[in-house]
Amino acid sequence: MTGMSIRPPMPRQYAPKCSLVSPSTFGVQPSRAYRRSPLSSACAGSRSHWLWAAGALLSQLACTTVGPDFEAPEAALQPAWSSSSAATAAPITSDDSDAFWASFKDPVLLSLLRRAEAQSLTLQSAAKQVEQAQAIVRTTQATARPNVQLNVDSSYAQPDFASRLRGTNDGTTTDQALGQVSWEIDFWGKQRRALEADLATLQGTRAAQAAARLSLKASVASAYCNVRLYERRLAVAQANLLQQAENMRVAEARYRLGASSELDWRQAQTQYAQTQAQVPVLRSSLAEFQRSVSVLLGETPDTFARTQPSAAALPAVPLAVARGAPVDLLRRRPDVQQAEMTAAAQSARIGQAQAALYPSFSLSGSFGYSTTAGLGELFRWDSRALSAGAGLVLPIFDRGRLTSQVLVQDSLFAQAVLAYQNQVLQAQQEVEDALGSVAAYSAQTQDLQAADAAATRSAELAMTRYRAGQTDYTTVSSAEQARLQTSDSLVQAQGALLQAHISTWRALGGGGTMSPAVSHALQTEPLAGP
Repeated sequence: MTGMSIRPPMPRQYAPKCSLVSPSTFGVQPSRAYRRSPLSSACAGSRSHWLWAAGALLSQLACTTVGPDFEAPEAALQPAWSSSSAATAAPITSDDSDAFWASFKDPVLLSLLRRAEAQSLTLQSAAKQVEQAQAIVRTTQATARPNVQLNVDSSYAQPDFASRLRGTNDGTTTDQALGQVSWEIDFWGKQRRALEADLATLQGTRAAQAAARLSLKASVASAYCNVRLYERRLAVAQANLLQQAENMRVAEARYRLGASSELDWRQAQTQYAQTQAQVPVLRSSLAEFQRSVSVLLGETPDTFARTQPSAAALPAVPLAVARGAPVDLLRRRPDVQQAEMTAAAQSARIGQAQAALYPSFSLSGSFGYSTTAGLGELFRWDSRALSAGAGLVLPIFDRGRLTSQVLVQDSLFAQAVLAYQNQVLQAQQEVEDALGSVAAYSAQTQDLQAADAAATRSAELAMTRYRAGQTDYTTVSSAEQARLQTSDSLVQAQGALLQAHISTWRALGGGGTMSPAVSHALQTEPLAGP
């Protein structure tokens, strides 16, 4: 079954809602991808009647917002997953990912995940980024309100040169205490679009925080499983070394007694040395992953190696993650939500840039006291001072630059939509790859378990026949080499299966929806205030 190919949405309109002014009036030709809303079309009628125009103008004070209203972009989604996972137990159906980690049956892993969430410097940095985005939202909210300030000052003005020559004026001291108010009316929605963009950025930052937490858990689990993998590979190598040392002793004894040639003894020595040579490399890789776990926890690189003993076995194969449908990735993957919020913020920036093409209106005023008769006369009613004013700013010669800014923001929005759609495609690929890996490594592990049992029995039979003088050491050497390779391959396949399950959990967005707190935060606008 082929996937659906969805046309990417574009911003709806350049013209303001309820607009009496066409964009072409200011030299902007709207893109065909922008659609005029029915409300905008209804407002576009005869403007000959001044009373109608005045009434419509007043009504627009509450509804005029230029630029597109964001809608979630659509993306190509396949109807179902093509890969299937050979799970060893019933799949998890709840959204609680703790059940997934508990199914590893490894208390150390659970402890590490808790410590990572509490101590990770990466998560602390992500939390600070959320705080920064919240502060930016509060700043934008405050910018849209009237600016009120108190101005108290005293100034002295020297007399002019002629007055100083005549001695008729010693200068003037002016004392004043004024409350001043200024407000730029958000007639075209510039501040509202700025707030909309900042809120979307805040939501994207929260999604990025959730993505960082998801990635941290998967990285800690992956590094920890690699630690246990290399501990197990070391154990396999050391067990084979013990057996090969015994075989080398037997081969030497038979050579000394003249029961076999020196070639058998040297072959046994060669096999032992080859196995021994693998140990330093395995120890080095083990130390690397131990240091990786420590740093992910926000600790010094040597912490894990000092505080955690070696384990005798790998963690258990976990339960399968509830896969759902591909469309579920849109709500389960925080990186997809982050890409969507980036597009939403950029959509609002189009309206913010569009508003700069239209006239801006401002009001200002002051009330207080002002006198030149001295401080003692300042707060008398006769010293009161009152002023009020209104301003209009219309860009004329800067229109080309402002128009280009709209086109820049439009292009950035198109890029953000494409990035979102690409993120959705990549998310589906990651899930398919992870599910395919789970199925492949599950089958490989089962086959290698049978091969390991056969190789172990073959090595035992070969040594028995060699002790009885029924075969030379070449047969023993081949059987021992096959046992070592098969045992090591089995351990590696078991480790790869664990990694595939972790990758599936990560690709599916944590095995369920985001936590209720994060999900609520992504849908709720923050309130103003500290």
